[in-house]
Amino acid sequence: MLHTVNHPFNRIRRLPPVIPDEILASRLMRCGGYEVFDEVLNARWLKALRHEAVGQLPKAILSDVERSDGEEVRGGNPARRFFSAPGAAVQDAYYRSAWMLDFVRAVVGVPLTPTGMMGTYTYYRRHGDFLAVHRDIEACDVAVITCLFDNARDADVGGLMSFYPKRLTEPLSAIRRDAEHRRVSLRLHPRQTIVMYGGIVPHAILPTGAQQVRIVSVLCYRALTSNIA
Repeated sequence: MLHTVNHPFNRIRRLPPVIPDEILASRLMRCGGYEVFDEVLNARWLKALRHEAVGQLPKAILSDVERSDGEEVRGGNPARRFFSAPGAAVQDAYYRSAWMLDFVRAVVGVPLTPTGMMGTYTYYRRHGDFLAVHRDIEACDVAVITCLFDNARDADVGGLMSFYPKRLTEPLSAIRRDAEHRRVSLRLHPRQTIVMYGGIVPHAILPTGAQQVRIVSVLCYRALTSNIA
């Protein structure tokens, strides 16, 4: 059964974000706050995650928010339209594995831990599905997103991930008003994984094209540093 949900990601705040010095000096922030890897998953893991994501689709819930709320820092209730479902045994094993945690810690450059919540699968399956500019919730300082399926062509712009590494301290509303300014966009291809400071770097998913389907695995980690406000 599909449902429409409009619950907030987090409470509303209007102060500029505060980024701890140890994160600013970290390896990943020196790369712009995100980095893409081609083969974090081998073919066996990718096939298993794809199979599980398809199997979880009947449990998917529609998140449909027409207009972003007044949150200016992170979380809040950004405009969006996509389906999501909880991860299951395969994704959880991947999430909790020692090798995955070691990999993410090495990439990020600061200590971190799984948030304690399960991962999710996100499905962009209708024309125009999107996620507006936002920073991730407090439980998700670092996001690890693996593309399981995307049938878009390289020349298409639908479903591109957009980042604003040069606008880290700007309010979200200011970035949304001038969304093309200093925007960096990329397509995350199947089997590619992006590791990003999602709670710091503003980012978005551009609306998907006609007949495009995009499925991703999303994992969240908390940085074990001074609080990111």
